[in-house]
Amino acid sequence: VYLIPQFQIIQNLGLLNTVLGIALPGIFSAFGVFLMRQIFLGLPLELEEAARLDGANPFQIFYKIMLPLATPGISALVIITTLWSWNDLLWPLVVTTYAEKMPLSAGLATLAGSITTDYPVMMAASVLAMAPVLILFIALQRRVVEGLAFSGSK
Repeated sequence: VYLIPQFQIIQNLGLLNTVLGIALPGIFSAFGVFLMRQIFLGLPLELEEAARLDGANPFQIFYKIMLPLATPGISALVIITTLWSWNDLLWPLVVTTYAEKMPLSAGLATLAGSITTDYPVMMAASVLAMAPVLILFIALQRRVVEGLAFSGSK
């Protein structure tokens, strides 16, 4: 349902076979909108009212008060979106046609041959492709848990 319109948008923008063409649809997701909505609904309304009484305009309230308070949720969203984009297979295969432009997940899919497949090479490449994301998640696991726990509190 969403694949063809996204492809047409990326094609009309001239972003086929580019990293931006692969990453752009992942940045604007329904999950991201929902998570950020929940985060901002969980922020205390009294802070906004106090800033308004102090003479702050809506942009100052957002950038100086609400955005810093939403930092745990934003960092969780960035980490989760990065993990999803890294593991995505279908979208990079649709957007990229050159093997040197494909991310590791799509490149691994091209290692499987129609006649024979070198499984030891494929497994080694899978471990190498998984390692950066696993290290990122382990290093930032606390931020993911904080951001998701913060978005559910009122």
